[in-house]
Amino acid sequence: MTLRKSIFWCHLVAGLIAGPIIAIMSVTGIAISFEEEILRWHDRRAIRLESTSGQARTPLPVAELTRKIEASSAGNKVSSIAMFSDPGRAWEVHIGEDGPFYLDPFTGGTRASQAHDAHEIIHKLEEWHRWLGADDGLNSTGRIVTGVSNLALVILCVTGLYLWFPRRWSWRALRPLLLLVKGFKGKARDFNWHSAFGFWALPVVLALSLTAVAISFEWGHRLVFILAGEEPPKSRNYGMMAVPSPVVPPPAPGTSPVPLDTCFARIAAAFPNWESITLEAMPDPARSPLDPLEFGVTVPDHMPSRAYIPVKSDPFTGEILQQVRFQDRSAGLQARVWIRFLHTGAAFGLPGKIVASLATAALLVLVWTGIALSWRRFFRKPRPQAA
Repeated sequence: MTLRKSIFWCHLVAGLIAGPIIAIMSVTGIAISFEEEILRWHDRRAIRLESTSGQARTPLPVAELTRKIEASSAGNKVSSIAMFSDPGRAWEVHIGEDGPFYLDPFTGGTRASQAHDAHEIIHKLEEWHRWLGADDGLNSTGRIVTGVSNLALVILCVTGLYLWFPRRWSWRALRPLLLLVKGFKGKARDFNWHSAFGFWALPVVLALSLTAVAISFEWGHRLVFILAGEEPPKSRNYGMMAVPSPVVPPPAPGTSPVPLDTCFARIAAAFPNWESITLEAMPDPARSPLDPLEFGVTVPDHMPSRAYIPVKSDPFTGEILQQVRFQDRSAGLQARVWIRFLHTGAAFGLPGKIVASLATAALLVLVWTGIALSWRRFFRKPRPQAA
C-alpha cells in the first residue's frame, strides 16, 4: 500500500468514526459561542435606564441601595453588586444565588433578567458540546469521547491537507479544489465541496481542534505549562487564575470600615478607562474584618480575560492592595487563557466568533460530504452500462 493510500484510509476511518460527534460539537459550538450576545439581546430593555436627559443625578449610596433591595426581597442578602461607567446602564446585583437583577442606582428599583430560559438552553448545549449531555459531566465517558474526537479532528486536518495537494499543479486541477464549481452533481459535487470548504476552513478548524485538545485532556493542559517551563497548576478551570490574597494592615483600635462607595471611587480613580466595577462578594460580618474586599474591574478589551482585572482593597481605607492584570500573569498561564478564548473565537471579539462559527459551519459540510463520499464508495451500486 502506498503512502497516499495509507493516509487516505487513516483519514476516512477517522472521519467515519468521529464525524457524528464532530457534527454535534459543531452545531452546539456555534450556538454557545454567542452566549453573551444572546443573553444581552434578551435583556436589551431591562439593562437600560429610563431617559434622564437634562437631569444630573447622583446614585444612592451602596449601603442604602443594599437595604432597599433586601427589604423588597424578603430579607434575602445581596451577594454582589456591579456598577457601570455608562450612565444609561442599569447596575447589576445578585441576591443570594439568584440573578442577575438590573438595578436603578437612582431609585433602588430592580428588574429581573428575562434571559433565564435562554441561559438554561445554552447551558444544556454546553453540556452536549463538552460531554454529550452526560449526567456525570467532567468524569463521564462522554467527555472522553469528545476529547478523542477533537484529537481525531487534528488528524483529519493534517491528513486532509496532504490528500488535498493535487498530483499535477495546473489551474484545471486546482480549480475544483479551491472553488465551488457549478454543474457538478453526485460524487463530483461532494468531492468539490469537500475540497473547497476544507481548504478555506483548514487554518481555523485546525486552531479550534488543537485548542480543544488542550482543553479536553489533562496532558494537553499540562503540556502548555511544561513548554513554557512552568509547573502546571492543579486546577484546569478559573481556579488556575488564583493568586495569594494580600494582607490587610491592622487598623487602629476602634477603626470602622469605610463606606463601600469610597472603595468604588478609589478603584474608579485608579482605572480611568473602567467600564464596570463589581464587588464580587458583599462584606460578611461573620468573616474576619481583616479580609480584603474583592472587586473585579473591566476595561475596554475584546478578550474577556484581558479586560477583567481582579482587585483587592483595604476595607478600612479603600486603598488598593492588589491588582492582577493579564500581562502580569506567567507566560504559561497567558498561553492557556489564549487557548481558551481562541477555541471560541472570543480572543478577537465578535469578528473572531463569526470567523470561528463560519469555519465550524464549513466543518458540518465536510462531515456531510465525507459521509456521502464514503456511502457512494462502499454501498452505492454502479449503474449498469448501456448496451
